[in-house]
Amino acid sequence: MYEGLVKPLLFRMDAERAHNMAIRACDFAGRSRTLRRAVARRFGVDDPRLRTTVAGIEFANPLGLAAGFDKNGRAVAMLGSLGFGHVELGSVSAYVSHGNPRPRLWRLPDDRAVVVYYGVPNDGAEAVAARLARRRPAVALGINLVKTNDPSRPAVEPDVYEDFARSLRLIAGSAEYVTLNLSCPNSADDRDFFDDHDRIGTLLGHLADVTTEVPLVLKLKPTTDRGKLRDIVQIADAFPSVRGFAINLPSGRPEHLKLKSAAAVLDFRPGAIAGEPVEAYLNEVLSRLYDAIGPGSRYALIAAGGVASAEAAYRKIQLGASLVQLYTGLIYHGPRLVPEILRGLTERLERDGFDSVEKAVGSGHGVA
Repeated sequence: MYEGLVKPLLFRMDAERAHNMAIRACDFAGRSRTLRRAVARRFGVDDPRLRTTVAGIEFANPLGLAAGFDKNGRAVAMLGSLGFGHVELGSVSAYVSHGNPRPRLWRLPDDRAVVVYYGVPNDGAEAVAARLARRRPAVALGINLVKTNDPSRPAVEPDVYEDFARSLRLIAGSAEYVTLNLSCPNSADDRDFFDDHDRIGTLLGHLADVTTEVPLVLKLKPTTDRGKLRDIVQIADAFPSVRGFAINLPSGRPEHLKLKSAAAVLDFRPGAIAGEPVEAYLNEVLSRLYDAIGPGSRYALIAAGGVASAEAAYRKIQLGASLVQLYTGLIYHGPRLVPEILRGLTERLERDGFDSVEKAVGSGHGVA
């Protein structure tokens, strides 16, 4: 139904308009407990082999919805019924952010990708926290925090640290875990602030004063530089609240992305590419980050980028990811992709002799 009817209609619309329509539909449908339960029965895959515990949090399965789809917590109730083991919303900032001028989202159908130039528009942490107090998903909830994208609030010390601290104070009680987005690729004035790794330590020191025990995940600018990755891990070692790492999208048009879309099309679409073209590069970053955290680490890795099949999700688990997220895949394949991936994961676990997904994590690391 999605690919034959819904998708063609949505693809005739402006991409952001279609996105907003999907959020409104989920918001409306999610208000019905009966409908949420019916959807959960349709899309849920209950298999004990998929259950996993990360940072002390129990997940029904390792597949989650990445931040970016539901920026403001409007749709989380229904999204939590689609079969995901967790939903991550945001990015959310301390203050309201209007984002970049429109248009700021484009599809690349030839590449099964999108170009994202939102610039983290959101209602601000206070409004999102109030919304979540009224409605939450039935699965684990992560909240992605980012520095407010506003020219009147430039990326300078100590303002950046105070911005994150305000968000954390407001939002931490609503989440099972919090992701600190340290390099949003579409906030041009802010994305390089934490290239000075000492600032990561300074930020974590500020956040240590926030009275919360919520696990923190650091979302990093992608790099294959092993030295930089080890440096960040060593900084995090001093802060027990940091329990994991995630990898952001690369900004701009890295040469290593092999795109089918014409250059003339891309020239008028600024922003970061998300979807299948980034899979190989982000898998390489994931593998090197798994090296950097070392065996028996307290850190979990959350991986996204190009997850549009069970094989793509399983490959990330083999490379060291404890949790895997998707977003762009939903645009091209619809919600049926969630149970398809989960069933495919159970088949691969059985094929490879694993009685739990946790035992598969890192099993393919270093294997050509």
